[in-house]
Formats: sequence, structure tokens, C-alpha cells
Amino acid sequence: MRKLLFLSYYFPPIHVNATVRIKHFFEGFCENGFQVFVQTGKFPENIPRDIPSDTGISTISYVSLPGIRFLFLTFKLTGQTIPIPWKRKSFVQLLLNGRKRLPFDLIFGDGGLYYLLSGYLKGLHTIKRHAITHIFTSYSPMTDHFIAFLLKCRFPYLHWMADFRDLPEDIKRPVLLNTFRFKYIFRQMMNKMDAVVTVSEGLAGELKKFHPDINIYSGCIIEDNLTFLPSHQTSFNINYTGSIYPDSQALFPLIRVLLDLIDEGVIHSRDIKWTYCGVHSATFKTWISPYFAEDQMIISPLLSNHDASIRQKEAAINLLLTWGTDIQKGILTTKLFEYLAAGKPILIWTSGSKEEEMTAIIDQCQPSGYFNAGMDNGMKNWISERYTKWRNNENDFFTRENLIKKYGKAGRNHLIKKVSDKTPTRKNT
Repeated sequence: MRKLLFLSYYFPPIHVNATVRIKHFFEGFCENGFQVFVQTGKFPENIPRDIPSDTGISTISYVSLPGIRFLFLTFKLTGQTIPIPWKRKSFVQLLLNGRKRLPFDLIFGDGGLYYLLSGYLKGLHTIKRHAITHIFTSYSPMTDHFIAFLLKCRFPYLHWMADFRDLPEDIKRPVLLNTFRFKYIFRQMMNKMDAVVTVSEGLAGELKKFHPDINIYSGCIIEDNLTFLPSHQTSFNINYTGSIYPDSQALFPLIRVLLDLIDEGVIHSRDIKWTYCGVHSATFKTWISPYFAEDQMIISPLLSNHDASIRQKEAAINLLLTWGTDIQKGILTTKLFEYLAAGKPILIWTSGSKEEEMTAIIDQCQPSGYFNAGMDNGMKNWISERYTKWRNNENDFFTRENLIKKYGKAGRNHLIKKVSDKTPTRKNT
């Protein structure tokens, strides 16, 4: 049996968006015949967790997050984040941007230097004791990738599979003083990677500057969880269960279209209800409260995946806010695949350039639903049609047959088989 060391700072049941993709990879490796040894961070007890499930892990070991890092996580992940006005201060922006860049994120970023050194030593022990043949890591944080890099240097025969669900900050927002240092370190790391996976063609285009062969795995929709809620909701719920980045995302274009439809008598204002869950609840409320009453908002802190899924399935519209730039193309968030599994109409608003890959996915399951600047009339007609169907208690058109063929378990497992097919031994190094 092939044996895999699965390095992941976050791992279920810890509840962050990253663990959805992480869990799909873990399950895929198990279904491809691997014995998986998970190594992850040991988080405080009050960190949000999902309902534990039987993952079939043969071994799981924890790396402590001591001292100030432990205290910071206790504070940060219980619904508190740095206030938005603080983030916009130049000095704070400098600190936040600095900690996300190589090599500083290895010391001050998620995980930090203690996690890196402890994770490396624990990984050494696991590889020797269990005759590990493969390693898997997923960015972010970069710390897991760097631990795998050190282990690969120590054991060259290991087959290292590296996933990028996002691009490093240095690629997305290059800084002249850091460009050479980043490219050197990053290229050395990627030269050691036997297989590289990312979420989209857009991200793959940037990573191909450092590695010749990039594989695409956008996400997975589990067929077992595809259940509709047939009951008619008493409100026209617009649901958002994602992170908020105020400098990159925009909600007002949607609000403006809704206000126009209300003024024209197409939509009754009191029919609308906004639902949100996440760590940025205060920001979302600030966006909505000038235009809608308090009792038209159900705003909650971070919920478990199970509870968030219920909200998504009860929604009239699931809202996704994203953005696109010349470099940041192909932003396919895990949230999109949660929405696709919910089976309710999805409205995507993108600030900036159009996301062609996201548009193509949406077009496979529903009539339109993707909008960016200059598409207000199209969004107005789309929302009006969704509202009319809701008022008439009609089922809205949404099909997942084509999506399942491409993004079901079979597609995921095929990708994992492809990137893990080599079974190294000490003799073939």
C-alpha cells in the first residue's frame, strides 16, 4: 500500500473555507488506495469546528501552536478580525502585506517558525517510521509547502504533490524590492515539486512561469449531498456565506438594481431578506443597513458547513462576490462549489475584468447569472425573473447533470490518480 504524508495547517473538523477543498483531496487519496498520515495544527478548543465525520484517518498527529500565536488564534477565529478602518491605515497595510510575502510569511504568517520547525521534525519521524512514499501540501499557508520542500531535500525519493488554491501574495501584487528574492526561493521550491495542482487556467498561467506542468482541479460536487428543499420560503432570501474584502468586492451594484426594481413596483421591498454568515458580519451589515430594515437581515457569525449548507439550500439567490485583475484571473472559490451543490440560482458579481471560467461553469447549470460592470440591465432582468418565479411558487431552472460529469468524484479521483501515479522507492531516486 502506498503511504502518504498529508501536511495541512487546517484540517477538518476545523471550520475555515480551506478545509472543504482539503477534505476532498483527503477523501480522493483514500479512494485511490493510499494509507494517509495527516499532520496538522493543534488549535484552541474554541475555534469553530464542523460536525465530526468518520474520515477513516489511519493516523493524525498535531503540531502545537504555542505562545502568542496561540493567543492570537484564540482571539482572531472566534468572530473577531482587525477592524476595516485599521486595515486601511498605511502602516497596518505594510505589516499585513509583509507577513504574506516570502520569506516573512514562513516566520510571521499562519503556522510561523515554530510550526515550521516542529512540523519538519515530526515529518521526519513519520517518514522514517512508516516508510512514507508521497507527500501532499496545499497553499496557503506557505509553511506547509516549505516543510515539504525540506523533507524532499532530505528524502529525494519522495513524490511531492503541491496544490495552490490561491497564488502567493508576491505573484498577485509584486513588490520591486522583494521580486528577486521571491522568485529565487519560489523557483527552488517548485523545482522540487513532482506534481502541481491549482484551481483554474487563470492561476495555472501564472504558475507555469515557475513549473512546466500544472494540473487543474477546480472543485468537487458530491452526488450524495444533492438534495433540494421543496418547501417554499416566505421571503425572497438573498444569501451570502463568504468572506468580505471591501477593497476588492462590491455589493452596491446589486443593491442599486434592487432599489430600481422596488421603485418600479416589480419587487415588494418587504419580500426581500438578506442572510449572511461569516467572520465579517459587521461589514456586511454596514453595507445593507442604509437601504433595508433591521428585521430584513439575518446576520450570523461563522456557522458550521452543515448549517451554512441549509441556508444555501433555503435561498432564493445565493450571492457570490468576487473580483478580477490582469494577474488575478481564474478566482474559483470553494464557495462556488458549495453553491452549485445547493441547487439554487447563483448570482455572481465581479468587480473588474470578466471571469471567463466562472461564466462557463455557471452557464452549464442555469440561465446566465454572471455580471460585472456595465451589465446592470441584464442583472435587473435576471433578478426580476427569479423574483417572479418565487412569487408564483415555481421551481427555478437549475441542472447539475453536466457539472457532475466534470466535477463529481470520478473527475476528482482521476486527477489524483494522475498526479500520484508514480510510486517511488529508494532504488529509483
